[in-house]
Amino acid sequence: MKISTLLIESAKHWNDRDAKLFSAAFSYYAPLALIPLIVFSVTIVGLIYGPNFVKDFFSSWGMVLGSDLSNLINAAVLNLNNEAITFGIPIIGVLFFSGVLIVALNVLSSGFNRLWYIDVSGIRSFFAETLRSVMFVFILQIYFIIIIGFEVFLIFANLKGSDFISTLFIFINTSLLFVLLYKFLTTKSPSHRGCMIGSTIATTLFIMAKSLVSLYIVSTGSLTLYGAAGLILVLLIWVYILAALIYYGASVAYMHDRISSLNDL
Repeated sequence: MKISTLLIESAKHWNDRDAKLFSAAFSYYAPLALIPLIVFSVTIVGLIYGPNFVKDFFSSWGMVLGSDLSNLINAAVLNLNNEAITFGIPIIGVLFFSGVLIVALNVLSSGFNRLWYIDVSGIRSFFAETLRSVMFVFILQIYFIIIIGFEVFLIFANLKGSDFISTLFIFINTSLLFVLLYKFLTTKSPSHRGCMIGSTIATTLFIMAKSLVSLYIVSTGSLTLYGAAGLILVLLIWVYILAALIYYGASVAYMHDRISSLNDL
């Protein structure tokens, strides 16, 4: 199977099955969905590595994108830490945003069903889909703990070429996360080989896109120009790109199996 044929046919399939619309739908819910995800991540990771390290780690993400984002993340982590200590986090708010997180994951699942021609309907299917989304939230937390734990190891080990090692580790873990995403959120998915190939391509494009977005923001200074609006703009664009790449990887997984089956005939 030629890789060029696979990539081109996957792009056509991605477009024909309206993956761009599901990417847009996911980017609509994702900003609100990030709130409970950050709450869960800060709480769980903070218990393991300590609040000071969590604050420094989350703030370091913003150093690439600018001081505005760094200050925003720093303030958010400090506020969440204070709210958790005083038990002041509104229960209704947590439930609402958690519900949005589940809806966002359900949107991803619906997009996979569309790409893979899976017919899902009925209230039982809806509850089963929601249950898988809830369980995947815990998988995300394990992913964050592993990623941050490895960063802690690199800091204390002070290894040569730690940036390359960190990038390689993130690449491997993100590929595995995408595989779990493909296999876990639907009742029927492409083969393991197809999902691995799709996730590898999606992760490669993800890291390339991440570098390009960071380079663009640093060179143009859009965050400083637009302030808080710039943060929202970058977040929406980045989430849309991420969703589009995840769906493209899912399209690659499907087309890999389809082309392989046609070649076997």
